[in-house]
Parts: sequence; structure tokens; C-alpha cells
Amino acid sequence: MGSPNSSTSSAAAEEPEELAADHHHGRRAIWAEFVGTALFVWAGTGSAVAAQRWTAAGVALDGGSLVGISLAFGLTISLLVYAIGFISGGHMNPAVTFAFMILRVRTIASGLIYIVAQCAGAIVGSLLLWGCTYSLTSGCAEGGDDVTGVCQSSANASGGFGPPFALGVNQVGPSVTQWSAFLIEATGTYLLVLTVLLTAVHSESTAGNGAPVAIGWAVLVVHLVLIPFTGCGINPARSLGPMVADTIGGLASAAWGRGWWVFYTAPFVGSLLATLTFTGLFQVDFVHGLHDLKIKMHKMGQRSKHKKEDGPGAEEKV
Repeated sequence: MGSPNSSTSSAAAEEPEELAADHHHGRRAIWAEFVGTALFVWAGTGSAVAAQRWTAAGVALDGGSLVGISLAFGLTISLLVYAIGFISGGHMNPAVTFAFMILRVRTIASGLIYIVAQCAGAIVGSLLLWGCTYSLTSGCAEGGDDVTGVCQSSANASGGFGPPFALGVNQVGPSVTQWSAFLIEATGTYLLVLTVLLTAVHSESTAGNGAPVAIGWAVLVVHLVLIPFTGCGINPARSLGPMVADTIGGLASAAWGRGWWVFYTAPFVGSLLATLTFTGLFQVDFVHGLHDLKIKMHKMGQRSKHKKEDGPGAEEKV
């Protein structure tokens, strides 16, 4: 990118002093990303476990299950962006945070803190899901009736039973090559991140408060396409949570199987390409757009702060 012009430099000099210490860098934002990602993983992968819970073979995926799981991921991310977006921006995905780091909306340090919070939240969300579904394998050791296939799919190498249905862990399909999986994961992430940038970041976006809906639709559509191939990662934190929980439960060989690296590389490549597309093709005046975005984020934080100080029922400050 070129150097800012004089008018932009003047505008930047007039930014509120608080902008240097963006409220999104605070503890509230970090906790919001942690809690939001935990709930996202719990609900999304929970829908995958629930869908298999009633399947006779425990592995089949019919059209209804595909749509149901995709809806769960899409609706959950949409409602959580609405819920915590005013606090942290509602990333809940290291690939999305990576895009904001490239755009210099987030510093490298604050971006890495976000990513750590997201990954930690994802692990907690998966452990919570394991606790919620633990009873599904409680009768497996006694040779209980495995109508749903949960015992077979959850058996570990030591003869015990790990998390039910591996907690919806991402896996490259047996008929899918690793490079095909990489390409489809990168493409899915590209669609998601480009949607985020064009609806929630672009200086001329007309999405407004509807941006979380568009983001949820993007997640839904990508899941409809990717689930049969990779289980749909497009989010390194979402992939990490079940993998860590499965490792603790003795299913490491299944969790870290063929192509596991795809879920920690392809999303960042897709995010990078989406960000370059955004800055190179769609954001005509990126410097002004970046300045406007920072001002908008600051005002969101100020409104949140005033509401908290004034208490319930207080008139919103403009």
C-alpha cells in the first residue's frame, strides 16, 4: 500500500486519544472471544454428535443431517457475533483475526492474544461437550447395545472408549486427497473472510446491523459444501478443540490422522487471499476505509462504556 495522503494524515492526527489504547485490546474483549468460541464449538460440534447419535451405523450422513449441522454452525456464529461483536468484534476464528492483523486493525500482539483466547475457548467448549455426552459411552465397556454405533466409533487403542463420535473432529475423507482437502478448506475460508470484510469492514458496505446474518449464511453455505469432504474446518480453533479433547480421551490416532495439517494451514492461506482481494479490488480507498473502521470501532466501545456507566434504562448517548 502507498503512503497516506495529507488529508488522511490530518484526519489520523485528529483521532481520539483513546484510539491508541483500543478498548478491544482489553480483558473484556479477550474473555468475549474465549466464551464466544467455546459456545460456538460446543453448539456446532454438538450438532454433529447429535446428528450421529440417532444414526443406525453411527457414521452415515444423510441430507437432513448435513443441513441440520450446517444450520447449527451458521446460526450459532450469527447470534454470537450479535452477542459479543460490540465487545470484541466477534471474530471467534483465528483466520478472521489474521485478516484483521493483515489490515493492521489489530496489532500482531493483540491478534495473537485473540488467537490464544479462541483456541483455549475451543478446547473448553469441546471438553464441555464431552462432559455433556459422556453417558453415551457409559455402557460400552459392559457390551451394551450399540444401536447408534457410538461404541465402535469411540473405541480407543487401549480398549476403552473416548469421547462420543470423536466430538465431531475434522478429518479428511477417505476418498479425498490431502491437497484437495487443502484447496477446499482454503476456498471455504476465502468465502467466509471475504464476506466478513465486505459486509462488516468495507467503508461503503450497506449491511449495517445485518452483517452477522450474512456472515452466518456464509458459514452455513460453506458447511453444506465442505462437510462431506473434511467435516468443514475453516477455523483452526474449531479444529483444535475436538482434537485436544480426543487426544485426552485416547483417540489421538483418529484426531491427528491423515491430513490434520490442512486445518491449520489452509484457513490462513484462504484468509490471506481474501484480504488481498479485499484491499486490491474492492476497497478503493483503503487508507480512508481503515481510518473509518477504527473510528467506528472506537465509537462502539464508547457506547458500550456509557451504557454500563449509566445503568439500565438510561438514554443512549450519541
